[in-house]
Amino acid sequence: MTRKQQFFSILLFFLFVLSSCDIAEKEVEKSIEKHRTESDISLLTDSKWTDTLNLVNDSLIINQNKIVDTAINVNINDIANEFDFVCNLETPSGIVIDWIEKKNSRSLKQGELIMLEYRLSLPDGKIIDGNNRMKMPYLPFVLGYNMQNKGWDEALSFLSIGDLARIKIPAKLAYGKKGLGDLIPPNSENWLFVKVHGVVAASSNSKGVKIWELRSGEQNERKKDAKVKFHLIASTESKANIFNTYASNFPVTYTKGQKNYPKGLRQVLNNAKTGQQLFVVLDPEVAYGTNGYMDLVRSNEKVFYNLKILEVK
Repeated sequence: MTRKQQFFSILLFFLFVLSSCDIAEKEVEKSIEKHRTESDISLLTDSKWTDTLNLVNDSLIINQNKIVDTAINVNINDIANEFDFVCNLETPSGIVIDWIEKKNSRSLKQGELIMLEYRLSLPDGKIIDGNNRMKMPYLPFVLGYNMQNKGWDEALSFLSIGDLARIKIPAKLAYGKKGLGDLIPPNSENWLFVKVHGVVAASSNSKGVKIWELRSGEQNERKKDAKVKFHLIASTESKANIFNTYASNFPVTYTKGQKNYPKGLRQVLNNAKTGQQLFVVLDPEVAYGTNGYMDLVRSNEKVFYNLKILEVK
């Protein structure tokens, strides 16, 4: 086996991917939909999700512990230097995208839920993050709502389903002058190796409220005056983490009739079930409308919510 072939084999371990880029979007959606109600955005370790991986790509290696150990010991620069990238793009903001494989499927769209496999590294090749480290087969990611940083949203908007790419994100679009604790130094470029597996259709999309049910809840009878206890993370197209109850470890509550939540969110909570995990995007007319909200939500801006329903009683 040549040196290039050896590195290619390592990259197969590194990203769990490469041989199934031609999977159609509908096939991905069907397999994910089949197991949608058994998934959990915080874990996604259920065996059903492993089965889903098999359905989507029969070449994937299921022994994830072995892959994690292998990936941690790999320097991403050694791998990257072995490849002839097929396409290159530098955006006006300074993001550089080098495609390892580029497909002819449509580009990803703002507000879509996409399924990603990724590794994040520093320019020295040190891997600092990845869906494998969270023990997640895929990272569910709603494009355009600052779930990571602005660099991710901008770069991913240039990719298509099936693409595999190395993305160099300048510090100003990543973690800037502050860095991120001991993990990412100040003014550090971020390197993102990412594979786009597919787009997941919303569970419902009606009257300005789009919902993806990532985990189903209990089918218990609900009282008219039931109190909903839940965690939330909210963000917009312009600002991340406008609300985050996880930061304070203090969940909030809602009872039908309360007016201190946006109309669209009230509609979702009125039908919430214990144990549900939801991604929700609200159109402006059912969010904060033309007025916005303080300096957090702009006029006529959509709002994204990551909801975990802890209890309904």
